[in-house]
Amino acid sequence: MSDFEFLQQSFANFNKATATLQEAYANLEQKFASINRELAAKNLELERNIAENDEMKNYLQNILESLTNGVIVTDMAGNIATMNRCAAAFASVAQEEVRGKHISLLFDDLTPARWRDIFFSEFFPGEAGHKIRHKGRTLEIFGSPVSARNGESQGTVFILRDISRIEKLEDMAKRTEKLAAMGEMAANIAHEIRNPLGSIELFASLLLKDLKNERDRDRAAKIVTSVKNMDNKVSNLLLFTKTCLPRPECINVHDILNDTLLFARQLARQGNIALSFTPAESEAPIVGDAEMLKQVFLNIILNAFQAMPDGGRLHIETNISAAGQSRAGATPFLEIIFADSGIGIPEEDLVRIFDPFFSTREGTSGLGLAIVHNILDMHKGAIHVDSGSGKGTAFTVLLPLMSSSF
Repeated sequence: MSDFEFLQQSFANFNKATATLQEAYANLEQKFASINRELAAKNLELERNIAENDEMKNYLQNILESLTNGVIVTDMAGNIATMNRCAAAFASVAQEEVRGKHISLLFDDLTPARWRDIFFSEFFPGEAGHKIRHKGRTLEIFGSPVSARNGESQGTVFILRDISRIEKLEDMAKRTEKLAAMGEMAANIAHEIRNPLGSIELFASLLLKDLKNERDRDRAAKIVTSVKNMDNKVSNLLLFTKTCLPRPECINVHDILNDTLLFARQLARQGNIALSFTPAESEAPIVGDAEMLKQVFLNIILNAFQAMPDGGRLHIETNISAAGQSRAGATPFLEIIFADSGIGIPEEDLVRIFDPFFSTREGTSGLGLAIVHNILDMHKGAIHVDSGSGKGTAFTVLLPLMSSSF
């Protein structure tokens, strides 16, 4: 083969190899394009999944932050991993400040040992949550383990529930039940006492007319006076037990309060007591019995005056709220607060102040606040008290607004 032929064949082989390479390069370009398309699709799907995950995370976070119960999640060591806004409000702390710190710093009354008790109580069905008092609230706390998919524990979730309102409603129910039983018993006793009292007063009055001796007349007069005092107490008792229905009409509570204060201001001046009244900006009509409600307000005001023997101040204010703690449930209500600077009520007496015949002052029947409770119960209202020795007393009366049925 000549050199020319050899050169021709070499060029032919080179061209063939070049064509093969070009074909391989074209195939490789197609594969790269296909891979790029697949990668673009995967990237798009990944971005979509990340966006969905972020959206779901934000959604769940919003749900967590919107809960009216407190939620605290801790790791195995008891350090706070996350907590929602409600739990931070209950503990009066900032969420960021306590993250990573031990949960025992939230409440002074709960040591690490007590938090462990709350956690282990979850393994005993029927066990009630642990209750604590914190800044005027009663909190019930439950604990439950947080488990991974493989079943291993990752920490603990604690649920905090504000049961202050529930406790008040339970107290009201118990108080109403107790008052009903005591009222029935008191009515029977009052009727049994009143008949012989009438006889004693009658014969004592006859003796008073016939007796000539001044000393004997004085003794008979004291019998008549004492019997009248006893009869007055029995009358109060019957008023307490009597089921007298209110005469409902549309009334303005501010007008009733102003009428009551006309009488009370004179007593306040005599007792060196500063009396003030701040009504709500808008009128709050209710359906009720004006005379009965006057009796309620006057009883509370006189109680406040008696708690300030050396003078002081009594401030009355009204507020309108959208949801209340009266028996009307979520019905809008009028809140009336009577706050005095008196000697206060000892904590051990707070649960008894609405009981019939309970009084810390001599010479009183102990029926005033019991009658107040009964009247408010007839009006589908409620009364709460906040007090303590030496810190004054605040009575809060709740009355459903006119929009509710009487």
